[in-house]
Amino acid sequence: MSQRGRVLPLTVPGGQSRVYTVSQLTNDIKNALEDRFGVVIVQGEVTSLRHASSGHSYFCLKDAQSQISVVLYADRTTTAIRNTIQEGIALQVEGDITVFAKRGEYQIRALRIEPVGYGALQAQFEALKRKLEAEGLFAPERKRDLPRYPTRIGIVTSEDGAALRDMVRILRTRAPYVSITLGDARVQGEGAAQDIAQALARMNAFGEVDVIVVGRGGGSPQDLWAFNEEAVVRAIVRSRIPVVSAVGHEVDVTLADLAADVRAATPTHAAQIEAASRLRGFETHHALRRPQRRIEDGRQELDRIEDRLSRALGGWVGTRRQKTELLTAGLLAHAPSRSFERARDRIEAARRRAAQSLLSLIARRRERIETEERLLDSFDHHRVLERGYALVWSEEGARLLKRGTGVRPGDSIEVQFFDARAGAKVTKLVPEGQEPGKETS
Repeated sequence: MSQRGRVLPLTVPGGQSRVYTVSQLTNDIKNALEDRFGVVIVQGEVTSLRHASSGHSYFCLKDAQSQISVVLYADRTTTAIRNTIQEGIALQVEGDITVFAKRGEYQIRALRIEPVGYGALQAQFEALKRKLEAEGLFAPERKRDLPRYPTRIGIVTSEDGAALRDMVRILRTRAPYVSITLGDARVQGEGAAQDIAQALARMNAFGEVDVIVVGRGGGSPQDLWAFNEEAVVRAIVRSRIPVVSAVGHEVDVTLADLAADVRAATPTHAAQIEAASRLRGFETHHALRRPQRRIEDGRQELDRIEDRLSRALGGWVGTRRQKTELLTAGLLAHAPSRSFERARDRIEAARRRAAQSLLSLIARRRERIETEERLLDSFDHHRVLERGYALVWSEEGARLLKRGTGVRPGDSIEVQFFDARAGAKVTKLVPEGQEPGKETS
């Protein structure tokens, strides 16, 4: 064996000492630490967080003076636990002290982690939930339907948050006619709950919105805690304007969600709900619903008018007849035969004119009702589709295509017939007036 491969003892004055290899010393230190400490619980702030592709999580716990490495193996974690571990939050880690021999570093092998104060927060959440539930603030019968035709939407969130940008993007894309009013408020940290409650109050005082969306993007339970505060819940309940809550992700349920008239899974989902509500309003507009019923109502109104006119005419004719008979009696008494004949002719002419006027009025009303019937029938696009026409939509029915200039060969489209929809692909495009056979690239 060469000199470089041998372990040579270092002579120590006064006696012999044991000589360790690096592995031996490291292993002895590892055993000493594990025997001395066993399972410990350590509290500190998360730093240097890293999630490996293997599913293991690595981070350090630190305080003002020191830090210690922590490893959380994949078989000890879940997606929810991984999402809980974030830079800067305080954790309690339960695990055993060990040494990572390859680097000679001591570390905690985590068996369980819990955010500091999480148990207390959950208890506080449940207690406040029971209190407010007992007051009926979460009762389904208290909640209101959203407006059918919302054109003015108020949003209570942070003006710097991604949630606002997502909601505005969805509304501008799907409902560009909607006006948006922002009530800026802090959505996490000290004083956030009061900010949110005050913004809701300001929005109600403003009054120029049809519905209010209150929320923020995802985060830890501590980040979302402002939406579990009593001040926010009571502000939502006091709102005269319907409220949609949109806090965090679908798995995050806050007291604000329980108090709101409608709960959306995310801020983006809230914007989609409002845009869809407006579209459904157009589809069910009273002028386009049940045209036959409107025609029948119009005919009934015509019959009522005709009956009133007949009774009015009958009274008018009866009055004139009585007057004529009185005049006739007076004339007969004085034998003015010629005057009597002329008067009778005038009365008869007046009666014929009145009858003709009545018939003309009835005919005009009937023609108007029939014209409105045809007009209402023409508004029903299903009638047009029944005659062999079709509607062409962009891919997945996102947008109605009114012109061919926006379509290119190879585009996927959806064709709506009277009884079905069909997916199709554009093979060629010939503009109107161009000779057949000449495609547009």
